[in-house]
Amino acid sequence: MSVKANALANYAGQLYTTLIGIVVYPFYLAWMGEEAYGLVGFFIVLQAWLNLLDMGMSPTLARETARAATHQGDQWQQLRGLVRSLEVVFLGLAVVVMLLITLGSDWIATQWLEVDTLSRDEVAWCIVLMGIMIGMRWLASLYRSGIQGLERQVSLNVVNVLIATFKFLGVLLILQFVSTQPSAYFEYQIAIALLELLVLGVMFYRLLGGREMWQGFSWAVLRPVLPFAGGVAYTAGIWILMTQLDKLLLSSFLPLSEYGYFTLVVVVANAIMTLTMPISRALMPRMTALLASQEEAQMLRLYRRASQFIAATLLPVAGMVALYGGQLLYAWTGNMEAAQWGAPILLWYALGNGLLAIGAFQYYLQYAHGQLRLHVIYNTVSVLIVVPVVVVAAWQWQAIGVAIAWCGFRLLSFLLWTPFVHARFAPNIHRQWMTRDILPCAVATALMLLFYQWLGLSLWALPRPWIFASLMAMGVAILLVNAVVSSVGRDMIIRRLQERKHARASH
Repeated sequence: MSVKANALANYAGQLYTTLIGIVVYPFYLAWMGEEAYGLVGFFIVLQAWLNLLDMGMSPTLARETARAATHQGDQWQQLRGLVRSLEVVFLGLAVVVMLLITLGSDWIATQWLEVDTLSRDEVAWCIVLMGIMIGMRWLASLYRSGIQGLERQVSLNVVNVLIATFKFLGVLLILQFVSTQPSAYFEYQIAIALLELLVLGVMFYRLLGGREMWQGFSWAVLRPVLPFAGGVAYTAGIWILMTQLDKLLLSSFLPLSEYGYFTLVVVVANAIMTLTMPISRALMPRMTALLASQEEAQMLRLYRRASQFIAATLLPVAGMVALYGGQLLYAWTGNMEAAQWGAPILLWYALGNGLLAIGAFQYYLQYAHGQLRLHVIYNTVSVLIVVPVVVVAAWQWQAIGVAIAWCGFRLLSFLLWTPFVHARFAPNIHRQWMTRDILPCAVATALMLLFYQWLGLSLWALPRPWIFASLMAMGVAILLVNAVVSSVGRDMIIRRLQERKHARASH
């Protein structure tokens, strides 16, 4: 499959799952209540923290499948041995995680979370269910990574769309006709997690081929990938610490009802990063394969075009969310209290995530080269700075404090670290990357947002559907400007015009 086909499939699948979540989350908030919705947010944070136990194995499997697919033969058989060995490790750790969360459920419900209206027993049971679901989704992530590495992302996204439909729409039927208790939500999600695990497992095994020559756990097969996996695990652990520490601390510092509002802010802010995932999933395996085939120039060309595409499409989204976050939250949920509470916090998270999405491309270079030493150093220094800042910010100023700290650190990282990585892995590319690929779209987006401010547009008085429509129209206008400003957009427009011209001439 081509990068374009995989990227389009990823975007279609991601767009569907994002939109369906946007549609149903307000129902969760309205039907379950703020505290129960806060439990959903706590589950998301807990799942992110327990990804530490992945130890870099899922990204490693994606990279090894991408490499094996270009060679087949002995490497293909070694890949099968690696899969079986990782299954043993993941299954054992999943059982341990389930047991530990079950044993600690009462303490979390009574000592960590600030619960006012929900039953403590109900909260504790929900936490037990979270542990079981995390174990199953964790094992499913191993198979998903393997499928991504084989670049069968069209089929994978078909599965993702079906699972998302059951996950989001099915639970609405449970909440509407069975029970609005949070335990009903999590019990249903466990059934969907089991279905997802079985479907992805069968799909991956079929892609690997027949059953012959399968072996059990093999340390000899696992050992060669440990250095790369260790680098990924270490950086992923630090990354989780930097991106999830604020959310974990606030789950204890904020009342569970306010944490429900904070969860809405996180969902919207994370949607910005979600828009980059489809392109990264298609980009990293292909960049790895191009380097393995000694085609570095083509890899760098792909890298720059993908960077420009993300800048042209993502910066308008981040800017609009930052500038009109309160109106967006109100139009989405119909809850004015949540909108007013979340608007100033969403501003900083949106800007920070926009910078993060562009700066993440330096990691893609290191991943493709299989050299994560600089990334390890960067994350080590970063965590020494970020952790104390976030702890103090959360303690003193709670959500607004950690949001400002997040945005400030992302700005410093983008300005100081990205050129350093480019100098190491793509010498002489940074100036062109900034001036031709990133800055034109950034400047165009900023000017359009200033123009909207100059117009003095007020959306609060509009009906909620009209707020959505207005924000959509304003965002599309910025996207159209960026399509003209960016060379990728201009090339596409010129090519389409030439195709139409040739088509008319042929007639």
